[in-house]
Amino acid sequence: MPDEIWYADDLLPTENAVQEIAKATTRSIENVQAEVNAEVRGKVLINLPDWARVTDTANLLTSNRAADFYRVRLGFQFELTPAAQHAHAQFVYAVCAAQLRSATDSAEQPRVYEMYPRDYYEKDKPPTATFELGPEITLDKVGASLGKISGDIALGQLEPVVVGFPGAEERAPRWELRPQSKTLIGIRYLWFLLQVPHTCQGARLAVRADGDIQTRLGRIAIGPKERVLDKRPSVLIR
Repeated sequence: MPDEIWYADDLLPTENAVQEIAKATTRSIENVQAEVNAEVRGKVLINLPDWARVTDTANLLTSNRAADFYRVRLGFQFELTPAAQHAHAQFVYAVCAAQLRSATDSAEQPRVYEMYPRDYYEKDKPPTATFELGPEITLDKVGASLGKISGDIALGQLEPVVVGFPGAEERAPRWELRPQSKTLIGIRYLWFLLQVPHTCQGARLAVRADGDIQTRLGRIAIGPKERVLDKRPSVLIR
């Protein structure tokens, strides 16, 4: 079954980026803005997150707190506009971020138990890879061990260096991607193991992507119009 596109974000330069370029090149802001508007634009298609409940949780650490666990997959597809491609612009960096919160007013909150890739530095790997995740648990849906998944996780074009962070209170996971050949185009899959205390009655998940583009004007930060994750679309996992 093909991935379902959740929504698309236009990735636009920040106001600060335009001002910095104008200052560095001694050009007017209006002149720089016109060139930036024409050539410095990207787009990200965000897949509807996929998840599956984990049933074998005997080896997971819960501190005796009742919780459900889910394997969650995020998908981000990066594009450049035709004008940006014609101007030989290239993605040189991207951040894929998420936010988790309880579906209710529970004092407890969902958290990232594990994420993958967390650290990926190897070069010249095929589109699948093995990641060591610690606990040996089995997922009913795919019958694979999360302790050592070999060849079962496709990350699209597995070229970027990827570093993952669980974020504040382990509820704001993010992955930083740095393509080795500066061609961050196409689909990127990112995964995490989610722990949801029963008192939460589910977890709300919102995501965002932004990045940097290398252009004739220099390296320029681009991002979505709405960056505040609390104000972005969310899905309920339960």
